[in-house]
Amino acid sequence: MVDRAAGGTAVTVTGGLTPSHGQERLWFLHQLDPLDAAYTIPLVLRLTGDLSVPALTAAFEGTVARHESLRTRFPDVDGRPVAVVDPPGPVAVETIDLRARPGDAEPLLAERTNGAFDLAGGPLLRITLLRTADDEHLLCLALHHIVADGWSLNLLRTELATRYAAHLAGHPVELPEVLPYTEYARREREAAGGPEAEAALAHWRERLADAPVLDLRPTVTVPVSEPGEDTAGAGTGTGGGAGGERTGGGAFHTRRIAGAGAAVDALAKERRCTPFMVLLAAYQVLLHRWTRQEDFCVGVPAAGRGEPELEEVIGYFSTTLVLRAELAGEPTFGELLRRVRRSSLTAFAHDRVPFERLIDALGIERRLGSSPLFQTLLTVHTQDGTGGGEREFADLKCADADGGHRASKVELMLDLRREGEDLVAVFGYRTDLFDAPWAARLARHFETLLRGALAAPDTPVSELELLAPAERDELLALGTGAPALPRDEAPVPVALARAVERHAERTAVRAPEGELTYRELWDAAGALAVRLRSAGVRGGDTVGVCLPRGTAAVTALLGAWRAGAAYLPLDLDHPRPRLEFMIEDTAVRVVVADPAAEETAWLGERVTVVAPPAAPGHEEGGAGYGGSAGREDGPGGGDSGSGSGDFGGGGGAAVCDPGWQAGPGDPAYVIHTSGSTGSPKGVVVPHRALAARIAWMRADYGITAADEVLQFASLSFDTHAEEVFPALTAGATLTVAGPGATLPDHLAAGRGDRITVLDLPTPYWHRLTDDLAAVAWPPGLRLLILGADQVQPTAVAAWRARFGDTVRLVNSYGPTETTIIATTAELGRADAVRRPPVGGPVGSTTLTVCDPAGRLMPYGAPGELLVGGAGVTLGYGGRPGATARAFVPDPFGPPGSRRYRTGDLVRWRPDGQLEFLGRIDDQVKVRGYRVEPGEVETALLALEAVGGAAVIVREDALVAYVVPASGAGPAAADAEGLVPASAPGAAGPGPAAPRTAPALSPAGVRAALGARLPAYLVPNSVVVLDALPLTPNGKLDRRALPAPDRRPDLGGGYVAPRTDAEELVAEVWAEVLGLDRVGALDDFFDLGGHSLLATRVLARIRAAADLVVPLRTLFVHRTAEAFALAVEELLLAEIEALTDEDAGRLLAAESAPQRNGTTTA
Repeated sequence: MVDRAAGGTAVTVTGGLTPSHGQERLWFLHQLDPLDAAYTIPLVLRLTGDLSVPALTAAFEGTVARHESLRTRFPDVDGRPVAVVDPPGPVAVETIDLRARPGDAEPLLAERTNGAFDLAGGPLLRITLLRTADDEHLLCLALHHIVADGWSLNLLRTELATRYAAHLAGHPVELPEVLPYTEYARREREAAGGPEAEAALAHWRERLADAPVLDLRPTVTVPVSEPGEDTAGAGTGTGGGAGGERTGGGAFHTRRIAGAGAAVDALAKERRCTPFMVLLAAYQVLLHRWTRQEDFCVGVPAAGRGEPELEEVIGYFSTTLVLRAELAGEPTFGELLRRVRRSSLTAFAHDRVPFERLIDALGIERRLGSSPLFQTLLTVHTQDGTGGGEREFADLKCADADGGHRASKVELMLDLRREGEDLVAVFGYRTDLFDAPWAARLARHFETLLRGALAAPDTPVSELELLAPAERDELLALGTGAPALPRDEAPVPVALARAVERHAERTAVRAPEGELTYRELWDAAGALAVRLRSAGVRGGDTVGVCLPRGTAAVTALLGAWRAGAAYLPLDLDHPRPRLEFMIEDTAVRVVVADPAAEETAWLGERVTVVAPPAAPGHEEGGAGYGGSAGREDGPGGGDSGSGSGDFGGGGGAAVCDPGWQAGPGDPAYVIHTSGSTGSPKGVVVPHRALAARIAWMRADYGITAADEVLQFASLSFDTHAEEVFPALTAGATLTVAGPGATLPDHLAAGRGDRITVLDLPTPYWHRLTDDLAAVAWPPGLRLLILGADQVQPTAVAAWRARFGDTVRLVNSYGPTETTIIATTAELGRADAVRRPPVGGPVGSTTLTVCDPAGRLMPYGAPGELLVGGAGVTLGYGGRPGATARAFVPDPFGPPGSRRYRTGDLVRWRPDGQLEFLGRIDDQVKVRGYRVEPGEVETALLALEAVGGAAVIVREDALVAYVVPASGAGPAAADAEGLVPASAPGAAGPGPAAPRTAPALSPAGVRAALGARLPAYLVPNSVVVLDALPLTPNGKLDRRALPAPDRRPDLGGGYVAPRTDAEELVAEVWAEVLGLDRVGALDDFFDLGGHSLLATRVLARIRAAADLVVPLRTLFVHRTAEAFALAVEELLLAEIEALTDEDAGRLLAAESAPQRNGTTTA
């Protein structure tokens, strides 16, 4: 029988034995990525002395002859591996003389230890001897894990030394025969169905049921190399095309923990456990503190040589035990150690279940880029490694050497060994996920935690120190903004009075209905204040402002302050029940509104309505602007009766009103935010907080009297304060967009030519960047401030392509509870290719990233953002319980200070910038995996055809909503049967652009994501929308996202195969899976496919089309449609690679299959 290996090697199979369960698993992993060196086992020895190459060669030949594993290769027959044992024969020892160029040794070793193996053709033992000096050689052995394990390396070294010495002495080697590995494999298969194995399997099913995934990935969401980072040791090799992308290589970080070895032994003896258990408990605490997870699994290698006759056999016997962490309930380290002891002993008692069989029994789906059951591996060596492994090799000195092997089997590995009294920790990590500084920090934290646990084992694990004092101080300094200057502490009304004195005749507000100078604005606010006081407003009250954007609205805000009150914005677009609730919730008795407006007529039933000033130049019938108009009586008639004296009318000096008695801690305004109970909560913002924030904005944004700032936000959105008050306190002009106007409309009307500063909701800006040329951007624009959502790098790239560095681009972040914003980031060139940060603290603000107990998290670790400083508000009006839960004491601030728990998940990046990861309560579990929808949205927006994206969870499934990029559109025939829908309330900010980008189909989107993300992050459904729905404040309206159409069986209606390639794939899948039919949109794994069935599919494709398809292709392209397209690509690539001569022979051959590009008959 002739079979073709995955790598294309023609292999003659004259016989074959069934491999062990473990070998079968490693064979499968090799098919996923034949170039991956993660399962290469290197052994590099530095041999000093007079080495005899013939004696060494003879030693190898004898050893290989004795151990059949070293002569075994693994071709496949019909998609299944078989073990073929070749007869003993000569062994190739590659010898290279490097005495003239010893510097070449290091790269040569790395090439040999990281090189790929041909499992089908063999050999699976690669021997290289480098002569680096007259009396020094480097012996490099590279074995595939499928034929050996760590125990085997010791056996191999010992037997080689024995045979080498005997050959030099001319003595025969007398070693007993060992059990053939194939016999062990046969026994293992027979025992797998026995009662002992079944009982062990039942134990693991129960123990690992619903085991969650250890979520290490948020530490480097959207990995990006930072300037100056050490990437040495990274593996190489990338794939693409139909096969998808390969994971990155591996690297290592080593840390010596002085004196810890002896201390671990002492604690283990005291607590009646083993050093391994102490170290496992410490590692679990480290992972718990870094990921905030209490339940996760750690893989632990076990020798798997329970029978004495296996102790001398070279072969793959090791297995991996999966130990589930139990950190719930705030245990002490001693209590955790008891739990670890119990679970470890139980695991060792049930270690006879091959890992591959366990995976199948648990029904765990294999996913590219992720190992099943556990994502981290802990190895604790029991032998003391003192001396670096130096020992005798016959008459030669022998020492271990670094072979440059850089590959990681899992996301994170920790290898621990004793060297005298010390402990050496080696952290191995995947370089496509983590970097060298991250690994160094993790190692430091492990040492800190371990020392703390050894010194005080009865300390709760949540209280063990994670950070060294220096790192703690560094994080606190990083999160502390510059202090405010004394002048910045003046309340905004005082700052406004100063601006009026300096800029009385300058234009303060420009709106479609007219303009106001600073003097006119101040006088009109004073006139309104008189009327408000007449209506019963007193100091400490809250005045409702129910007006559209315009001069009257701005005047009303100032008028409320001048009357000694706070203001409450009431948005006319909000439903009446919500407005009624807000009025009652805030105890509002007076509202400034148009009494003649139909939409506010109902207000008079509940409160006193005070009419706003008439528009500039239209003073009849109401209070006007300027001069004596400010003295007109209010609706109640007569004198205000306030005793407040002069309110600044009549053109006199602008002074702070005597009647204005509000102190720094008194409310300035109230903004309602959504509440988890369904009722909005009123956030009370004091003058102190607003003053600090506005002063910082004025300084940092560089707002001066020369600026013109657009007022675009609804008054119910606290961004209005960022637009209005920095401008008016600086003497700038505030240009107000008319009610209902979009930004393109406003600018197109010629009313924005002089605008220099814009402040926009991020989702709204994302839409504008789809077609920047369609917007008449102001020629003098110098600053654009973004906020309210995560900025997407594609939008930054589009913006920079149009404006470069001429317009300063600032990303701001901040909950209403911290007064408008708390952080800012300057967005530049780098942010066009990576997830943009939210930056660092604004002035008079402190930021801390904390675990659930409020302790600082290290760089790179996800935690909740807590905000302290001057911007922290008074809390939620009338809700002391909610205020106490959200506003907590600040242990890092002055006595009595508080900080706000944002509920936002963030991390400190290596460059000292905060990265927003999402809402803590938005993190969801989908099929056992913890998913952050924002990560999927970022990947979607990186696709060329996608212009907007949102991801939510519906019924335990991820659903993606995508908007075509400018020039793109839905595919003519929706590839997944999902009819493109239009979300209610979605309205674009400008005219539609011509469609020239690639068409957008749900199947294409899922396939593209499958090449970028782990399968569990690929949405189950994709819905194409014309636009994402937005709330009136410009945020994404998730409630308005439509539900996807779904098939009752697999998420969509049955779609018959439509091309020859799809028919071939559907037929093969149906045959392998035992189904009557397979549709074009069906997912192989949803239909019941698994790893071994996948290899059978590829064997059938190979037989039908004479085409070798990489196994990973099926894991990336999971639907029949997507897999068929990938097969077509591979087939066409093979045809294009043919020479004319080869093509002629192929067509002339009678046995050649007929092809017509995409058809295989």
